[in-house]
Order: sequence, then structure tokens, then C-alpha cells
Amino acid sequence: MTADEPLPEVHPLPPGVAAGVDPVGDLVLAVRGAEGPFPDYELPVTVTLDDASMMLGIYPSDGLVAAKADKYPVPVIKVGSKYRVGTAHLIRVLGLEGVRTAIRLED
Repeated sequence: MTADEPLPEVHPLPPGVAAGVDPVGDLVLAVRGAEGPFPDYELPVTVTLDDASMMLGIYPSDGLVAAKADKYPVPVIKVGSKYRVGTAHLIRVLGLEGVRTAIRLED
């Protein structure tokens, strides 16, 4: 997939996904199960552009070119000379389980 190809259908954020704070005070996306008040797991609020590109099936170098040209398939955040992508945007495109699996594989 290149940055110019259309993405699959957009999924809404699941109702069990909300902002939370992990035990050391970092902001995370807390994913809650159907039962109980505690998160089943936590996801980072943003991921690197390279990681997001891999999740979207884009070569990281193509992703960087697209981000610089404001043509990346989801919104990006520029922090200094680096780019980050919001996990919520990836969840909307790939679905929660797709993002969770991809992030888990990186650990």
C-alpha cells in the first residue's frame, strides 16, 4: 500500500476506549472490558510515524514523504523534526484489535 491508496473503511472508537493515566502518570488510552472498572490493557496515546506506517502497510520512507507533503492517510503531529500519529486515528482506520496486535508485536 502506498500513501496515495485509499484506506479501508473507518471504524468508530469502541465505547470502552478512553483517556487514562498509567501508574507512573503518563497519559494512555485505557481499554476497558465489558465487565469491571479497570482497564484490560493500555495503549500509548501516539506512536512513531514509522510504526504507524508499518501498521497501515506503508513503507516508512513513503510515510515520511507523505507526512512532509501533508498527504499522510491519517492526521500526523509534528514534534520538532519528528512526526507522531495518534493511536485513536489508527484505531478508527484499522480497528482496535489490529492496533493492539501491532503494538503488542513491537514490545
